[in-house]
Amino acid sequence: MRRFDAIIVGAGQAGPPLAGRLTEAGMTVALIERKLVGGTCVNTGCMPTKALVASAYAAHLARRAAEFGVRTGEVGIDMPAIAARACHRDGCAFA
Repeated sequence: MRRFDAIIVGAGQAGPPLAGRLTEAGMTVALIERKLVGGTCVNTGCMPTKALVASAYAAHLARRAAEFGVRTGEVGIDMPAIAARACHRDGCAFA
């Protein structure tokens, strides 16, 4: 059986840098990831969330347009269109 000084479960944002630092310190390290290196944020979480926040911000600015001397019509939200834009990958929780 192989032995390790450290076992890191999860190759999210902190896993790989931690593994690198421990390896540089002379430790034997195992990094375990069941699916995608980079974690939820990089692979599925943050991009859809950032897309939703960007759409909300655009609606907010459009509703305040008159304060900037810009005339607009009624501002509405098309959630299916926003979800489609946010969820360009399969398996997105918003679609």
